[in-house]
Amino acid sequence: MEIGIPMDGPEKVFLTVKNVLGATITKGYAVALCIAGNSFDGQSAVLADSAGDNLPGFIGIAKADIANTEYGPVQCFGHADSVLISAVGTSITIDQGEIMTPGPLAGSMTSAVLATPLVSGGGFIVCEEDTTVSAASYVGGFIKCL
Repeated sequence: MEIGIPMDGPEKVFLTVKNVLGATITKGYAVALCIAGNSFDGQSAVLADSAGDNLPGFIGIAKADIANTEYGPVQCFGHADSVLISAVGTSITIDQGEIMTPGPLAGSMTSAVLATPLVSGGGFIVCEEDTTVSAASYVGGFIKCL
């Protein structure tokens, strides 16, 4: 896993988290730290979503699949090739440069749910390309969750 400033490209920053979701966290899915109950320890993580109470804990995108109860990398800064995006019940267009925050589909990002990234703890992703979304798909983006 690359940490710090790699010699072959721009900087990326990762956090190591423990998956307590009860299922695998899939590469490209939005991740949040657990911020309630006994799991509020700064390392326990689940899927981020705008419908749940974990939105202020949004920390980034899973860099690899993370099996339940295992540790794995979450990218919290830098370019990511694969970010899960989802519509919000209808087809929407996410424009290049538009801010995306966690959506209602657990683990997905969207631009139509939150007017401000402040609700998601200040973390957001900038969409890399114009994309029309009618179902879950993937897009590249720049992660800023520091």
